[in-house]
Amino acid sequence: MFKRILSALTGKKESPASAAQTPAQPASPAKEELITAYDAYGRELKITRSEWREKIFLPALQQKWNEPGDLYNQIITGLNDGFASDLLPAAARLVEIDDIPERSYTIHGIVLMKNGQLDAAEVTLREGMRKAGETGTLLTNLAKVFAERGDEARSHEVLWQAVQADPNQDNGLLWWATIQRERDGEAGYLQALRTAAALPGSWRAQLWLARHHLEHGEVDQARALYAEVLAGSQYDSSTLMMISGDLGNNGQVPLILELVGPAFDEKRHDPMAGLNLLRACQHLGRVDEGEALLSRMYALGFAPIKQHLDQFAQAFQEMRKQAAQGKPIDPDALKVTTLAITQPIWHYGLRNADWLFAQKPEGAPEVGFFALSKMPDGSERAESQREDDLGRYARAIPLYLAEAAHYWSDYAASTYILVVEGGGPVLSGGETDGNALFDIVPPTMKYFVTGELGCSGEGETARWQISLSLWDCTSRQRQATESGHATNAELGALVLKLEQRLLARIGMKREQPLDDFYLHPTAEVMPPYLTELGQAFMLTLLANKHMPSSEMWGERAMLEWPLNMALHWPSVEVPKLMYLSGLGKALDYGSSVLPEYKARTLQLIQDAQQSGSPAARLEPLAWTLFGMTEELSSFMQHKNRDASPAYAAWLARLASDTPPPTRNPAP
Repeated sequence: MFKRILSALTGKKESPASAAQTPAQPASPAKEELITAYDAYGRELKITRSEWREKIFLPALQQKWNEPGDLYNQIITGLNDGFASDLLPAAARLVEIDDIPERSYTIHGIVLMKNGQLDAAEVTLREGMRKAGETGTLLTNLAKVFAERGDEARSHEVLWQAVQADPNQDNGLLWWATIQRERDGEAGYLQALRTAAALPGSWRAQLWLARHHLEHGEVDQARALYAEVLAGSQYDSSTLMMISGDLGNNGQVPLILELVGPAFDEKRHDPMAGLNLLRACQHLGRVDEGEALLSRMYALGFAPIKQHLDQFAQAFQEMRKQAAQGKPIDPDALKVTTLAITQPIWHYGLRNADWLFAQKPEGAPEVGFFALSKMPDGSERAESQREDDLGRYARAIPLYLAEAAHYWSDYAASTYILVVEGGGPVLSGGETDGNALFDIVPPTMKYFVTGELGCSGEGETARWQISLSLWDCTSRQRQATESGHATNAELGALVLKLEQRLLARIGMKREQPLDDFYLHPTAEVMPPYLTELGQAFMLTLLANKHMPSSEMWGERAMLEWPLNMALHWPSVEVPKLMYLSGLGKALDYGSSVLPEYKARTLQLIQDAQQSGSPAARLEPLAWTLFGMTEELSSFMQHKNRDASPAYAAWLARLASDTPPPTRNPAP
């Protein structure tokens, strides 16, 4: 959605076409296979095999040339991607530098086999056995050499030795059991598994026997086998994935949480087991348990599963939304406060980075925008409920209008929003009487705007109605009313039309924005832009302790929304600042998910430096966010001598509230 919508943003610095266009990419051969990759932000990319090989795989192979563990992983990747012919030197190199001979000689033998060098593979595998012993892995691959030569009897003999040496070596065990099935049918297969299960230290055969029991409705027998394996704690990282998958496929979802949940460690086990646990939580309605696991899974920073985690996050959020009921409240018992937002909402959270933004002169005339009230629809009653589109837009529209006045007029603009202390924002019903506000607005205010917002229908069929009143503080009268109707698709155009009319009426219009980097959103981008402003306001409430974190939901969606905008519209600055602003507020309210954003934030700063973006100068804020005290201290020692007083003061503010570094920060 964002790529389509954000390409429509325009401004003074570039044309709509230049904002939307990207360099043309040469067409790839129609039949060339595509490989899935992930960029530094975790976005999924599709590139051709040849491009992957030349630009990513081979350079990575050379970079890991002196690191045994990393080189081994690169060789495995190359085998999986079908680049065996490129791996002969790397596999030989691994044998030279690896202090784990079983690993290095095994993978060297496999690479030789993949390249048809069977005699060399046998020599390598036997040399590995001389150094590491006759392990199950080395014997299994030696059996493959004999199988490739067509020596079936010798292959089967060596394979049985491999199973005896390591009954849990998955390739060897399943190959041997399959041979018995080909000889004696299903009975032979089951007997082979039972024979392997009787060997000392065996646990993998039990998993396959348990699958057989599940498929035949013998749940108690399967459960007993799983309990035996889990109690032994000798299983590998993929075991819980197999157990949870088999239980789910056979309708035993509660057992996934009962058996797998307590054993699952996201740092050691296959993340697919975690996804299966999340599915079980969703299926059983265990939202709290699911969201707790979700936080642990997000912290891994593992790009291939992020889209799945996002789907679970949305599902759990929807489940909470469905369960949430409006709670009647006593208005007289509430402590209501009016918050004055005196700058664009995304300026907050940046630790008063006033050096970055042009400032209005002292004593500039003021214009104020009050949160919109809800048009009466017969359902009015005082209650506490989750934020919806109506409530969000009731605050976001005046926030945007104030932002527009800030950037495109010489007025100092403010937004005024009612909040219940400890409870969140207030959505009032009925039109606000501007006459009651003349005596409470600042004496320097020349105009203020009130209004109402209504919505009928849902989704794409929703119809919006906006009515705004402009009040003249000098004459103490309503000067004008601007209103209109719109569908969801037309809402952005209506907001822009009302903005133009109001700015024309108050005058003092600027031809250039107050900050050169500011671009004007278009009608198409306005709905997601308003969503971001509404979310930024909620984060501001949390950061300033006006509402508890328990009242927030969809935190990751709020933090990532402007990042997605920035990534899909990289030439525009405001979304980058919105993103960093949101993270700054997350630090203030003590967000537990903040470390998940370290790698993406540092990459965003790096990209901003390369493009000359003003967001690059906020790099010290990124260090503050993630407890990178050494980087901030070093920067201050070298930069403070040349920094402006405002920038130096900002750095000092950052240093004063930098949290201590974590022992194991998220990547």
